[in-house]
Amino acid sequence: MIPVTIITGFLGAGKTTFLNQVIKQNPNKKFAIIENEFGEINIDSQLVISTSENIFELSNGCICCNLNGDLSALLNKLVTGDYDFDHLIIETTGIANPAAVAAVFLTDYNIQTVFNLDGVICLVDTENVLSILGVEEVASQQIAYSDFLVFNKVSVISTALKSQISQTIKNINPFAGMAFCDFAETETSPLLNLQAYQKEKTTFKLGLQLTQKQPLIFTQQHSHNNIVSQGYLIGPSLDLLKIRHYFTVMLFIQGAYFYRIKGILNIEGLNRKLIVQSVKGAPVFSDGNAWEDGESPESRIVFIGKDLKREILEKGLMQCIYKP
Repeated sequence: MIPVTIITGFLGAGKTTFLNQVIKQNPNKKFAIIENEFGEINIDSQLVISTSENIFELSNGCICCNLNGDLSALLNKLVTGDYDFDHLIIETTGIANPAAVAAVFLTDYNIQTVFNLDGVICLVDTENVLSILGVEEVASQQIAYSDFLVFNKVSVISTALKSQISQTIKNINPFAGMAFCDFAETETSPLLNLQAYQKEKTTFKLGLQLTQKQPLIFTQQHSHNNIVSQGYLIGPSLDLLKIRHYFTVMLFIQGAYFYRIKGILNIEGLNRKLIVQSVKGAPVFSDGNAWEDGESPESRIVFIGKDLKREILEKGLMQCIYKP
């Protein structure tokens, strides 16, 4: 399996600079790189340090929408052609939603037999991130969907502002790791092995304990402008048919409002975890590990999106609790 790293980030955040750091710091890696530029002339690919000819361009379109067919064709070319590489990197344009790119690797069975999505890394303009969030929706989507955030240009801000930014972003996206740096200079080797989509890496905690009187507990509601993170911890087991229907209908009707959903579900009659994630407006379910000895089977779900209403989400989840 060839690991895939997606590099995203809003315009001017430093994606290409970070990509060059990855290449310089990992000389033993054989990278294939897909560069995407919104426009007929791809400038970014000319700025990438290259030690091979494994750099490919997708121009005159955004990779997250009308170029997905071209992306699949290029992936097929990489597999069937005479190319020597052991890691694929995709740098998206600054106005791309990485969820749609990730969907290619999470929903296409043929691609999954060769490529394994390792993680999504987002470059963040530290100085302007708080003002961009909630204003530029795609920038908010990029941050919400990513598995690791590299905050660039950090020397121009104060320590207090850095702390505020860190807490604000952590409230919005509780899954992502963080690094603060200048000139995108951070240790990149661990970022090429995030394994963010491996079932062994799906565990996350919401910081609450269940009580007998509260079968469903709402965690702290975090928000910045109109971006909201809602987390739930559910003790009783869930009905598989009901929870599948709930996610499918909810995302079909209001998918544009959900930037990311991630959950570990306790399903009645199933002796292992069921993992759910939202991919391009649709739920993707996958089998997780068995519940470990001493581990309390419980469902943990986090919704990240725009103007999400706690009461509506909670009501829907309560209706999915298994009833004999």
